[in-house]
Amino acid sequence: MSCGKKELQKGKLCVLWDGEEGLDYGGPSREFFFLLSRELFNPYYGLFEYSANDTYTVHVSPMSAFVDNHQEWFRFSGRVLGLALVHGYLLEAWFTRALYRALLRLPPALEDVDALDAQFAASLRWLQRALCVVAGADVRGVGAAGDGRVLERELKPGGRELPVTARNKHEYLERVVRWRVQRGVAAQTEWLVRGFHEVLNTLLTSF
Repeated sequence: MSCGKKELQKGKLCVLWDGEEGLDYGGPSREFFFLLSRELFNPYYGLFEYSANDTYTVHVSPMSAFVDNHQEWFRFSGRVLGLALVHGYLLEAWFTRALYRALLRLPPALEDVDALDAQFAASLRWLQRALCVVAGADVRGVGAAGDGRVLERELKPGGRELPVTARNKHEYLERVVRWRVQRGVAAQTEWLVRGFHEVLNTLLTSF
């Protein structure tokens, strides 16, 4: 996994189990990726967490910032995903819609928020359909830091003083969706995506 981008894209993958003789015609590699993914994407280790809706789809955990060498772990995870896709191996891992979109470098969508916070997503849908806007609303987001502190962040420069109106409501929704999906996980997700695209040719993930 320490190979360069060209070696990862063009090199032939061969897995040999310690103490077992023979050639790798696909079976050992499939087992290796299956077992590796079971551990790598297990929320128990702190890099990922279960979505708000179930206990099998996972998303990048905000607490992963406190894991030692988390940048390299996410880069490694991205490379594992890319290699499994290139070689056609199944992984024991299921991701949220938001994470799949991030891997494809697509912007977050309102539907992505459902797996993270269904109640928050419902309130955004109400605002999307509303003919009026909430009095006193402004262009900023409120969230919790990893140590429990409540933080405010302007969604755009001067957002604290900018009221949400019918005219800028669409922009507000785009910004608040991006903020909610990326809150506390933007840097970690970027390392994951970077590792993923170090393996894959960009033409394979373009539309």
